[in-house]
Amino acid sequence: MDVCEPPLSEYALTVSCPDQKGIIAAVTHCIAENGGNILSLSQQSAGDIGLFMLRAVFRGEPPFSQEQFQQSFLPLVQKYRMTWELYDRARKERVAILVSKTSHCLYELLLKHQDGQLRCEFPVIISNHADLRPVAQQFQIPFFWVEAAKGKAAYEDQVQKILEDHGITTVVLARYMQILSPEFTRRWSFRIINIHHGFLPAFMGAKPYHQAWHKGVKIIGATAHFANEDLDQGPIICQDVARVEDSLSIAEFVQLGKDVERRVLFEALRLYLEKNVFVYGGRTFILSKV
Repeated sequence: MDVCEPPLSEYALTVSCPDQKGIIAAVTHCIAENGGNILSLSQQSAGDIGLFMLRAVFRGEPPFSQEQFQQSFLPLVQKYRMTWELYDRARKERVAILVSKTSHCLYELLLKHQDGQLRCEFPVIISNHADLRPVAQQFQIPFFWVEAAKGKAAYEDQVQKILEDHGITTVVLARYMQILSPEFTRRWSFRIINIHHGFLPAFMGAKPYHQAWHKGVKIIGATAHFANEDLDQGPIICQDVARVEDSLSIAEFVQLGKDVERRVLFEALRLYLEKNVFVYGGRTFILSKV
Protein backbone atom coordinates (compact mmCIF):
# COMPACT_ATOMS: atom_id res chain seq x y z
CA MET A 1 0.00 0.00 0.00
CA ASP A 2 1.43 3.39 -1.03
CA VAL A 3 1.86 5.94 1.73
CA CYS A 4 1.12 9.51 0.69
CA GLU A 5 3.85 11.91 1.70
CA PRO A 6 2.73 15.19 3.29
CA PRO A 7 2.87 18.19 0.94
CA LEU A 8 6.02 20.27 1.15
CA SER A 9 5.70 23.65 2.85
CA GLU A 10 5.97 26.84 0.80
CA TYR A 11 7.27 30.14 2.11
CA ALA A 12 7.42 33.73 0.88
CA LEU A 13 10.43 35.76 1.95
CA THR A 14 10.34 39.56 1.60
CA VAL A 15 13.40 41.74 2.05
CA SER A 16 14.06 45.48 1.82
CA CYS A 17 17.36 47.19 2.62
CA PRO A 18 19.87 49.75 1.35
CA ASP A 19 20.93 48.81 -2.18
CA GLN A 20 24.37 47.20 -2.42
CA LYS A 21 26.23 44.37 -4.11
CA GLY A 22 25.81 40.72 -3.24
CA ILE A 23 22.34 40.69 -1.72
CA ILE A 24 20.68 38.35 -4.23
CA ALA A 25 23.55 35.86 -4.06
CA ALA A 26 23.55 35.89 -0.26
CA VAL A 27 19.79 35.43 0.05
CA THR A 28 19.50 32.64 -2.54
CA HIS A 29 22.50 30.83 -1.06
CA CYS A 30 20.97 30.94 2.41
CA ILE A 31 17.70 29.53 1.08
CA ALA A 32 19.50 26.73 -0.79
CA GLU A 33 21.81 25.69 2.03
CA ASN A 34 18.81 25.35 4.35
CA GLY A 35 16.96 22.99 1.98
CA GLY A 36 14.84 25.55 0.16
CA ASN A 37 14.02 25.19 -3.55
CA ILE A 38 13.23 28.60 -5.07
CA LEU A 39 10.00 28.65 -7.12
CA SER A 40 9.99 32.34 -8.06
CA LEU A 41 12.25 35.30 -7.43
CA SER A 42 11.68 38.99 -8.12
CA GLN A 43 13.73 42.01 -7.12
CA GLN A 44 13.88 45.72 -7.75
CA SER A 45 16.28 48.55 -7.01
CA ALA A 46 14.76 51.99 -6.52
CA GLY A 47 17.77 54.04 -7.58
CA ASP A 48 16.29 57.40 -6.57
CA ILE A 49 16.27 56.40 -2.91
CA GLY A 50 18.92 53.65 -2.83
CA LEU A 51 16.43 50.94 -1.84
CA PHE A 52 16.62 47.25 -2.73
CA MET A 53 13.57 44.96 -2.51
CA LEU A 54 13.30 41.21 -3.00
CA ARG A 55 10.53 38.63 -2.88
CA ALA A 56 11.35 34.93 -3.03
CA VAL A 57 8.86 32.07 -2.95
CA PHE A 58 10.47 28.74 -2.13
CA ARG A 59 9.55 25.21 -1.13
CA GLY A 60 11.07 23.81 2.04
CA GLU A 61 12.30 20.30 1.32
CA PRO A 62 13.07 17.87 4.19
CA PRO A 63 14.73 18.40 6.57
CA PHE A 64 13.89 22.12 6.13
CA SER A 65 13.19 23.92 9.41
CA GLN A 66 11.61 27.37 9.48
CA GLU A 67 13.27 28.11 12.81
CA GLN A 68 16.71 27.02 11.56
CA PHE A 69 16.31 29.14 8.43
CA GLN A 70 15.47 32.20 10.48
CA GLN A 71 18.56 31.69 12.62
CA SER A 72 20.73 31.25 9.53
CA PHE A 73 19.26 34.39 7.97
CA LEU A 74 19.94 36.72 10.92
CA PRO A 75 23.62 37.40 10.03
CA LEU A 76 22.44 38.63 6.59
CA VAL A 77 19.86 40.85 8.25
CA GLN A 78 22.58 42.49 10.32
CA LYS A 79 25.11 42.71 7.49
CA TYR A 80 22.75 44.29 4.94
CA ARG A 81 20.48 46.15 7.44
CA MET A 82 17.40 44.32 6.20
CA THR A 83 13.75 44.67 7.01
CA TRP A 84 12.36 41.20 6.34
CA GLU A 85 9.48 38.78 6.87
CA LEU A 86 9.12 35.05 6.30
CA TYR A 87 5.55 33.92 5.58
CA ASP A 88 4.28 30.36 5.70
CA ARG A 89 1.99 30.24 2.67
CA ALA A 90 -0.17 27.60 4.32
CA ARG A 91 -1.31 30.20 6.85
CA LYS A 92 -4.04 32.35 5.31
CA GLU A 93 -4.81 35.95 6.18
CA ARG A 94 -8.17 36.45 7.87
CA VAL A 95 -9.81 39.29 5.95
CA ALA A 96 -12.90 41.23 7.02
CA ILE A 97 -14.94 42.91 4.28
CA LEU A 98 -16.67 46.17 5.17
CA VAL A 99 -19.53 47.26 2.90
CA SER A 100 -22.45 49.68 2.72
CA LYS A 101 -25.20 49.21 0.10
CA THR A 102 -23.51 48.45 -3.23
CA SER A 103 -22.68 44.82 -3.91
CA HIS A 104 -20.51 44.62 -7.05
CA CYS A 105 -17.13 44.71 -5.29
CA LEU A 106 -18.32 42.36 -2.56
CA TYR A 107 -19.53 39.80 -5.11
CA GLU A 108 -16.24 40.06 -7.01
CA LEU A 109 -14.16 39.21 -3.94
CA LEU A 110 -16.42 36.38 -2.81
CA LEU A 111 -16.59 34.78 -6.25
CA LYS A 112 -12.84 35.08 -6.81
CA HIS A 113 -12.26 33.53 -3.40
CA GLN A 114 -14.70 30.74 -4.20
CA ASP A 115 -12.66 30.04 -7.34
CA GLY A 116 -9.46 29.78 -5.28
CA GLN A 117 -7.91 32.99 -6.60
CA LEU A 118 -7.40 34.69 -3.21
CA ARG A 119 -5.10 33.24 -0.56
CA CYS A 120 -7.21 34.21 2.46
CA GLU A 121 -10.29 33.52 4.53
CA PHE A 122 -13.35 35.78 4.81
CA PRO A 123 -14.63 35.13 8.35
CA VAL A 124 -16.97 38.12 8.54
CA ILE A 125 -18.75 40.87 6.61
CA ILE A 126 -19.52 44.12 8.45
CA SER A 127 -21.83 46.88 7.25
CA ASN A 128 -23.41 50.12 8.35
CA HIS A 129 -26.60 48.98 6.55
CA ALA A 130 -28.52 45.72 6.44
CA ASP A 131 -28.96 45.65 2.64
CA LEU A 132 -26.22 43.13 1.84
CA ARG A 133 -27.07 40.57 4.51
CA PRO A 134 -28.58 38.22 1.84
CA VAL A 135 -25.24 38.19 -0.01
CA ALA A 136 -23.42 37.14 3.15
CA GLN A 137 -26.04 34.46 3.78
CA GLN A 138 -25.64 33.19 0.20
CA PHE A 139 -21.92 32.61 0.83
CA GLN A 140 -22.50 31.43 4.42
CA ILE A 141 -20.43 34.20 6.00
CA PRO A 142 -21.44 35.83 9.30
CA PHE A 143 -22.88 39.32 8.75
CA PHE A 144 -22.85 42.13 11.30
CA TRP A 145 -24.93 45.26 10.92
CA VAL A 146 -23.46 48.04 13.05
CA GLU A 147 -25.57 51.20 13.11
CA ALA A 148 -23.51 54.35 12.61
CA ALA A 149 -26.13 56.52 14.34
CA LYS A 150 -24.68 55.62 17.74
CA GLY A 151 -21.72 57.95 17.09
CA LYS A 152 -18.33 57.35 15.48
CA ALA A 153 -16.45 56.36 18.65
CA ALA A 154 -19.05 53.81 19.78
CA TYR A 155 -19.50 52.59 16.22
CA GLU A 156 -15.79 51.98 15.66
CA ASP A 157 -15.43 50.36 19.08
CA GLN A 158 -18.05 47.81 18.08
CA VAL A 159 -16.40 47.22 14.69
CA GLN A 160 -13.03 46.78 16.41
CA LYS A 161 -14.50 44.21 18.79
CA ILE A 162 -15.95 42.21 15.89
CA LEU A 163 -12.56 42.27 14.16
CA GLU A 164 -10.79 41.10 17.30
CA ASP A 165 -13.37 38.38 18.06
CA HIS A 166 -12.86 36.92 14.56
CA GLY A 167 -9.06 37.12 14.58
CA ILE A 168 -8.97 39.52 11.62
CA THR A 169 -5.57 40.47 10.21
CA THR A 170 -6.63 42.61 7.22
CA VAL A 171 -9.61 44.83 6.41
CA VAL A 172 -11.02 45.50 2.93
CA LEU A 173 -13.37 48.42 2.30
CA ALA A 174 -15.51 47.23 -0.62
CA ARG A 175 -17.35 50.49 -1.40
CA TYR A 176 -17.74 51.15 2.31
CA MET A 177 -19.20 54.64 2.54
CA GLN A 178 -18.00 55.67 5.98
CA ILE A 179 -14.98 57.82 6.82
CA LEU A 180 -12.77 56.04 9.34
CA SER A 181 -11.23 57.99 12.21
CA PRO A 182 -7.47 58.65 12.33
CA GLU A 183 -7.30 56.49 15.45
CA PHE A 184 -8.85 53.51 13.66
CA THR A 185 -6.67 53.80 10.56
CA ARG A 186 -3.51 54.14 12.67
CA ARG A 187 -4.47 51.00 14.59
CA TRP A 188 -4.73 49.14 11.29
CA SER A 189 -1.88 50.90 9.51
CA PHE A 190 -1.14 49.34 6.09
CA ARG A 191 -3.74 46.65 6.79
CA ILE A 192 -6.82 48.46 5.39
CA ILE A 193 -7.32 48.32 1.62
CA ASN A 194 -9.88 50.72 0.17
CA ILE A 195 -11.36 50.99 -3.32
CA HIS A 196 -12.02 54.53 -4.53
CA HIS A 197 -14.22 54.91 -7.58
CA GLY A 198 -11.96 57.48 -9.17
CA PHE A 199 -8.45 57.74 -10.62
CA LEU A 200 -6.58 59.27 -7.69
CA PRO A 201 -5.24 61.82 -7.01
CA ALA A 202 -7.92 63.34 -9.26
CA PHE A 203 -11.54 63.44 -8.11
CA MET A 204 -11.13 62.68 -4.42
CA GLY A 205 -14.05 62.57 -2.03
CA ALA A 206 -17.72 62.11 -2.85
CA LYS A 207 -19.27 61.50 -6.28
CA PRO A 208 -16.06 61.22 -8.34
CA TYR A 209 -18.00 60.08 -11.43
CA HIS A 210 -20.08 63.22 -11.28
CA GLN A 211 -16.91 65.30 -10.93
CA ALA A 212 -15.33 63.50 -13.90
CA TRP A 213 -18.41 63.92 -16.10
CA HIS A 214 -18.58 67.66 -15.42
CA LYS A 215 -14.90 67.99 -16.36
CA GLY A 216 -15.46 66.16 -19.65
CA VAL A 217 -12.82 63.50 -18.98
CA LYS A 218 -11.98 60.96 -21.68
CA ILE A 219 -11.01 58.21 -19.23
CA ILE A 220 -12.40 57.18 -15.87
CA GLY A 221 -10.70 54.95 -13.37
CA ALA A 222 -10.58 53.29 -9.97
CA THR A 223 -7.86 53.22 -7.33
CA ALA A 224 -7.15 50.71 -4.58
CA HIS A 225 -4.99 52.11 -1.81
CA PHE A 226 -4.09 51.71 1.84
CA ALA A 227 -6.51 53.76 3.92
CA ASN A 228 -4.95 56.28 6.27
CA GLU A 229 -6.07 59.37 8.17
CA ASP A 230 -5.95 61.49 4.99
CA LEU A 231 -9.10 60.79 2.99
CA ASP A 232 -8.33 59.04 -0.35
CA GLN A 233 -4.62 59.86 -0.05
CA GLY A 234 -3.09 56.60 1.22
CA PRO A 235 -0.32 54.78 -0.70
CA ILE A 236 -1.67 53.42 -3.99
CA ILE A 237 -1.60 49.66 -4.66
CA CYS A 238 -3.43 49.28 -7.97
CA GLN A 239 -5.19 51.44 -10.58
CA ASP A 240 -6.93 50.95 -13.90
CA VAL A 241 -8.96 53.02 -16.35
CA ALA A 242 -11.62 52.77 -19.03
CA ARG A 243 -12.12 55.10 -21.98
CA VAL A 244 -15.41 56.97 -22.16
CA GLU A 245 -17.26 58.76 -24.91
CA ASP A 246 -18.62 62.26 -24.55
CA SER A 247 -22.09 60.91 -25.32
CA LEU A 248 -22.24 58.90 -22.09
CA SER A 249 -24.39 60.04 -19.18
CA ILE A 250 -23.31 60.12 -15.54
CA ALA A 251 -25.31 56.93 -14.96
CA GLU A 252 -23.37 55.25 -17.77
CA PHE A 253 -20.10 56.49 -16.23
CA VAL A 254 -21.10 54.80 -12.98
CA GLN A 255 -22.03 51.53 -14.66
CA LEU A 256 -18.82 51.40 -16.67
CA GLY A 257 -16.78 52.31 -13.62
CA LYS A 258 -18.13 49.38 -11.61
CA ASP A 259 -16.29 46.94 -13.85
CA VAL A 260 -13.04 48.82 -13.26
CA GLU A 261 -13.63 48.90 -9.50
CA ARG A 262 -14.18 45.14 -9.38
CA ARG A 263 -10.95 44.18 -11.06
CA VAL A 264 -8.84 46.83 -9.31
CA LEU A 265 -9.94 45.83 -5.80
CA PHE A 266 -9.47 42.13 -6.52
CA GLU A 267 -5.99 42.70 -7.97
CA ALA A 268 -4.93 44.92 -5.06
CA LEU A 269 -6.00 42.34 -2.49
CA ARG A 270 -4.34 39.54 -4.47
CA LEU A 271 -1.06 41.44 -4.65
CA TYR A 272 -1.22 42.18 -0.94
CA LEU A 273 -1.95 38.57 0.01
CA GLU A 274 0.86 37.28 -2.21
CA LYS A 275 3.30 39.68 -0.48
CA ASN A 276 4.04 41.65 -3.65
CA VAL A 277 3.42 45.06 -2.05
CA PHE A 278 6.30 46.95 -0.44
CA VAL A 279 5.79 50.28 1.33
CA TYR A 280 8.61 52.73 1.87
CA GLY A 281 8.48 56.42 2.71
CA GLY A 282 4.73 56.66 2.19
CA ARG A 283 4.65 55.10 -1.30
CA THR A 284 4.24 51.60 -2.65
CA PHE A 285 6.41 49.43 -4.87
CA ILE A 286 4.87 46.40 -6.59
CA LEU A 287 7.47 43.78 -7.44
CA SER A 288 5.95 40.91 -9.38
CA LYS A 289 2.33 40.23 -10.28
CA VAL A 290 2.93 36.46 -10.45
